[in-house]
Amino acid sequence: NESLAWFWSVEVDLGGPDQSWNEECEFPLAFHWLRAKALRDRWREEMLLVTFEMDWTCKFFLWKTTIWGEHMQESLEKRLPGHGCYAGRQSHMYSLLAQDAQAAFQDLQNVLIEAGDE
Repeated sequence: NESLAWFWSVEVDLGGPDQSWNEECEFPLAFHWLRAKALRDRWREEMLLVTFEMDWTCKFFLWKTTIWGEHMQESLEKRLPGHGCYAGRQSHMYSLLAQDAQAAFQDLQNVLIEAGDE
């Protein structure tokens, strides 16, 4: 189970008159605090990686658009209209993928920014 039980988030006055209770609960509280911190740190790292991966995906699609556009130009210069047509379609396909990814990731960027503020 990745989430902590509700009672670990309840604030407890550890400076009460009965110190024996404090000694018994010290280790479990420290253990669950470390577990919660590790879980938070993993999510922060994951958010960072996802942000980079979204950027890399868009850049990859734009790079493929450029590469296929160059293939199209070369094919047309060599008078190979079939090859040029195929390369043009590939370039257009990657262009559309880049546009769709940028639009989809723009919405997700806003969600990630809001989650990162917590």
